[in-house]
Amino acid sequence: MRTLRSRHRFWLVFLATVFCLLGMIPAGQAYVEHRRPPLALHFDAAQPFVNGRAGVKQGSWHGYIDHSGNLVIPLRYQDARNFSEGLAAVELGEKWGFIDKKGNTVIPFQFARAVDFSEGLAGVNNGQHWGFINKSGQVVVPCQFDHVLNFREGLAAVKKGNKWGYVNRVGRLVIPLKFDNVYSFSDGLARVKQGNSWSFIDDKGRVVIGEFFTWVQPFHEGLAPANLDGFWGYINTSGQWQIGAQFHQALKFVQGLAPVLWRFRWGYINPQGHLVIPYAYDEAWYFSEGMALVRQGDKWGYIDSTGQMVIPCQFANAESFREGMAPVKFANEWGYINRNGQPVFPYAFRVAMEKVTDPATDTPGDE
Repeated sequence: MRTLRSRHRFWLVFLATVFCLLGMIPAGQAYVEHRRPPLALHFDAAQPFVNGRAGVKQGSWHGYIDHSGNLVIPLRYQDARNFSEGLAAVELGEKWGFIDKKGNTVIPFQFARAVDFSEGLAGVNNGQHWGFINKSGQVVVPCQFDHVLNFREGLAAVKKGNKWGYVNRVGRLVIPLKFDNVYSFSDGLARVKQGNSWSFIDDKGRVVIGEFFTWVQPFHEGLAPANLDGFWGYINTSGQWQIGAQFHQALKFVQGLAPVLWRFRWGYINPQGHLVIPYAYDEAWYFSEGMALVRQGDKWGYIDSTGQMVIPCQFANAESFREGMAPVKFANEWGYINRNGQPVFPYAFRVAMEKVTDPATDTPGDE
């Protein structure tokens, strides 16, 4: 009798296995691994979508997924940057080159370092110095600088020795190498430092706004966060205080709202300086696609421009929305959600959610 039962169990297991492999058993929790879709990947790191691609990482290797979660560019690169203007800088065999959205090598792997394309040009390093290439891989600004920043508004900051200046798109030095520190141009002005003094210059190198503040950030949407005697406010492009120095910290305006800190809580103001979203958050970030990333306690969530919490604070980490999706982190794995807060790639989140809710597995939170 025991032998018959053993044989009976054997055939049941055998038939169940065959049916499962043939896809004849209905999908269920016990068989989810066998029905795992191609897009069902979970990642150690994930970036926002840019140009229809998002950089992801498993272990030491980088690749890219599309909006459907398909791994369209394999996990084969030692390092990878976001796509910009249709191309991405990636590292393979300790050399950097550029690929297109299909993963084709457009500019060969030949550089010691490379950064994103901006205004049709990208900074590259030949092992000793930096210059700029175009999208055909041609060097248009020779590698002669010790450091460079991306092109913004037709000019790029470049450094030789200990001094910074600015070149145009053909590499001509249009603002001399005389600054100790610089930022890229934004809203027609660039923040520069000479000695201990910060000021703003125009594209001819003329000082437009002299120093009257303790610290200042670059302009965005016509205003720049500035610090005076320990308090932050905002100046306009004429150098006048648009919003008086009254906050403990202030970030730039994006989509008409800026995060500001009062005592130990963050809220949001409009360009008139009115508080439109109350001080309710332990940390707050810029708006992107109408939603802002905020932290309460040790969890992150999203609010809309009225301050309504549209996606509850439940994530161990998160990034801003881009192209309708946002990377979020459960426990030690990253995935993506849509604007309704729903997982976009279900299997990735099924795995992550189990790790959060199952007491026998890892507890949520960063390492």
